[in-house]
Amino acid sequence: MDPQQGGGHQDKMAGLTEADQNINNTTEDVSNQAQGHKANLSNPNTSDASKEHSKQVLKDLGGEKAFYGKQGKGE
Repeated sequence: MDPQQGGGHQDKMAGLTEADQNINNTTEDVSNQAQGHKANLSNPNTSDASKEHSKQVLKDLGGEKAFYGKQGKGE
């Protein structure tokens, strides 16, 4: 498809409400993302570039606060 004509991912998202677009941004979902990136950091089979990306994503997610159990609630 011609990128000039659209029809990409963003066009599909345009018809959704903000709540629908952020449906996978719950605290639990963010925590799961953080767990995956943290696992990547300790995996000897991943590249240095991949590990750097995971470090940046973890930082963007909020560091240690991104993990569900580290919210200070119920502990």
